[in-house]
Amino acid sequence: MLKSGTGRQIVIVALLALLVFLTLVPILFMILSSLKSNAQILGDFWALPSPARWSNYGAAFISIWRYVLNTVYYAVSGSIGVILLSALAGYLFAKKSFPGKNLLFFMMLAMMMIPSVLTLIPSYVLYKNMGLTNTPWAIIISSAAGGQVFGTFLCRTYMAGLPGELFEAARMDGASEVRVFAQIVLPLSLPILATLFIMQSVGVYNDYIWPLLTIQDSSLQVISVGLTIFTKQFGITDMGPQFAAYAISSLPLLLIFTFGMKYYIQGMTQGALKL
Repeated sequence: MLKSGTGRQIVIVALLALLVFLTLVPILFMILSSLKSNAQILGDFWALPSPARWSNYGAAFISIWRYVLNTVYYAVSGSIGVILLSALAGYLFAKKSFPGKNLLFFMMLAMMMIPSVLTLIPSYVLYKNMGLTNTPWAIIISSAAGGQVFGTFLCRTYMAGLPGELFEAARMDGASEVRVFAQIVLPLSLPILATLFIMQSVGVYNDYIWPLLTIQDSSLQVISVGLTIFTKQFGITDMGPQFAAYAISSLPLLLIFTFGMKYYIQGMTQGALKL
């Protein structure tokens, strides 16, 4: 007979396996549908593709490659801006003393409570008056500014746990504040900075409303908007290439998580412990 502990573990593993399967079902459906025609998808969407239409991926890549490159450029540029500004602000709030520091920090945290939809129209008017709409700067600057508050919160929480003796020893050896920040603070904060980079990149990559509102030139558009181009005459959507485009567009995010998952988990774990 199975022990009660063993039986409990089997039940837990079975439930986790079921959850994983349910999570993977949409991905499996996307991959299968990307190899079918409209008739196959509408006829029996769970059936295996027969024959498999690999040409859907070629058609999808030709249609969306520019959107993917644009989005990766915007995401990387905006995330680098968030990292640099958040690391600097987090270091100041964590290790420096100045009048009104706590009040200013709590005011920044209060901004996280404001829904972004409330600032959508004022932000558009501001960018329009500055002449930044329909340019890459509308995405890059907004992403760098939008992720600043949460990034500062993460960096401040993480850097507050760094040993102050390291900074004092470096200053006694004659290191300037710039050198302390560049050669001590940034290397020690690599896990939380990688976590912030991944979170910000995913946010920019998945954004739809702001690019749709501010970018009219198709050559500057992002992938989330570009995935809506597969509608042909009379409103008919070519679903096979569209699902193939979904699969292709997910590859940059998979690469980011593949190479950054170690730092992402480390940053989130250490940040949670220091909270």
